[in-house]
Amino acid sequence: MSAPRIERREFLKFSLAAGGGLLIGFSLPGADMFATAQAQSTTVFMPNAFLRIGTDDRVTVIVNHSEMGQGVYTALPMLLAEELDADWNKIGFESAPVDPKYNHPVFGMQITGGSSSVWSAFEQYRKAGAAARGMLIAAAAQQWNVNPATLRTDSGAVFDGTNRKLTYGQLAEAAAKLTPPAEVTLKDPKTFKLIGKPVKRLDTSEKINGKAVFGLDVKMPGMLTAVVARPPIFGATMKSFDDSRARTMPGVRKIAAVPSGVAVIADSFWQAKMAREALHVDWDDSAMRTFSTNQMMQQFREQAKSPGTNVRREGDPDAAFAQAAKKIEAVYEVPYLPHAMMEPLNCAVDLRADTCEIWTGTQFQTVDRANAAKIAGLPPERVQIHTTYLGGGFGRRANPQSDFV
Repeated sequence: MSAPRIERREFLKFSLAAGGGLLIGFSLPGADMFATAQAQSTTVFMPNAFLRIGTDDRVTVIVNHSEMGQGVYTALPMLLAEELDADWNKIGFESAPVDPKYNHPVFGMQITGGSSSVWSAFEQYRKAGAAARGMLIAAAAQQWNVNPATLRTDSGAVFDGTNRKLTYGQLAEAAAKLTPPAEVTLKDPKTFKLIGKPVKRLDTSEKINGKAVFGLDVKMPGMLTAVVARPPIFGATMKSFDDSRARTMPGVRKIAAVPSGVAVIADSFWQAKMAREALHVDWDDSAMRTFSTNQMMQQFREQAKSPGTNVRREGDPDAAFAQAAKKIEAVYEVPYLPHAMMEPLNCAVDLRADTCEIWTGTQFQTVDRANAAKIAGLPPERVQIHTTYLGGGFGRRANPQSDFV
């Protein structure tokens, strides 16, 4: 048959209307709907965008980098908790929403990549913790009518010279009424109790007991599942497809050409997958049919001969090589490596007339929201992204085209 094409927003419209909204998910069934943890009713102190403290003494750290196994859900809370002098047993975490407040301090957007999470957040999160600590000390000083300089903090509490104690939870309401300090003094690294020390990861237990929510775990009432038949080789395009068998299979709602291949939308993942396997797609791979690994490596070798961009130059390396008594030359080659993740690319979308919510494991929140807003025809502020755990990333989930969102 000829290949009718639909744009990505039209693709979403083919999903089932449920409760006045449009729901579609690229996911496996089996887990409850993921939702960003909400502030507890006991929360009264949120001195900045990176933490909040409740009257129950719980400290929640809002993490602006994606967790894909590298440990940022522990490392970044460690930075903040160190300067806060918090009780590590009462530290929790939450994934940050998409907001300029959570932009990468170097890259200028919300992104996780380049092995940059800890070093880029090192001062940012420490200052957030130090500011909160200063406000809690000031609140205790007011309550005890003493000089703040006479007080100390340890394990989530403020102490005076007589060892009187007020926990951070007890001080939360009073501290919330104070103005955050413009400048803070950070600890001497020699006094660190958490940074550089072995601590228990905060995400271990829920990964062991199955409560951790990855993108593929997201499931919502009335959600349809879409899978895509993609070209068998890179660079191939679809000429036509025959869906005569697939469209009669149970649960299938729609089959249509999309920019990346042929999409099958069905009531469940398994129904969509089986219908996809029943498709007959005629691919045009003529552009890449004769291309080989050897050709690719030869292209790399030729490109390596081209002059690069000088980032820094000192001395005269050409003269040094010319005058060298002994020269050693070697060529190192590595195979082409795909960004192959354990968890396939996926997302879940709740698209309504004036809002769009997305649940996905992404490394590129700022760009993904902008692309989703463009596709949905909505202003970016009407698009919300809930970042789940990532089953691997390696940069593949930081795609400027947002091809899986």
